[in-house]
Amino acid sequence: MPSISHFEIYKPAEPCNLVGDPLRETMDRIVGECLSKDGKELNLKGYCVGHNGMTVITMDDRIGKVKRLNLGGNRIGDDGVQLLAEAELFSKVNWVELGGNDIGPKGIRALVNSKVLTKVKTLNLYRNCLKNEGAVILAKENKLQKIEDLDLAQNEIEDEGLLALAHSKAFPNLVAAYLDNNFASAEAREEARLGPNFKKLQSLNL
Repeated sequence: MPSISHFEIYKPAEPCNLVGDPLRETMDRIVGECLSKDGKELNLKGYCVGHNGMTVITMDDRIGKVKRLNLGGNRIGDDGVQLLAEAELFSKVNWVELGGNDIGPKGIRALVNSKVLTKVKTLNLYRNCLKNEGAVILAKENKLQKIEDLDLAQNEIEDEGLLALAHSKAFPNLVAAYLDNNFASAEAREEARLGPNFKKLQSLNL
């Protein structure tokens, strides 16, 4: 018989459906357990904190030193990303994992126009819902100029979005991009490799 852990996608706490005191108490405990001793890394991968949990996290003074933030698999959605983008407590973050969070164009717009996350060098957005619209927003509006490593795999991005990113001038320091398992055609992928934003890269997965 398979162990229970085989079926676990989210951690047992799953605070995304909690509100009020139970939410605050749960998030207080989770942050305490998941924040590194030096306060520079917060790994909440798979806890399903949701938008509700983000409202609590973004007001927790304990995270003011965090540089590495893992929010993978937390169902925070567009509203949760907006809270992240506006929270001054995250101003030191330079590595952020946002895979599997139901993020769409609205959330991407908030993220790439953030005045807080300007130190981010690694941005992981795999397995979200950017599609063409989100990819174009990212290509045209990105203000996170220090990004070096960008993961956009599994985002339903088609030809238009891929080519917009390939020709973007908004990533002056990009050295690696991952766009595998999207919906672009073979022709568009070949054309994208020659785009000015992509042909300079050290690593490119299409």
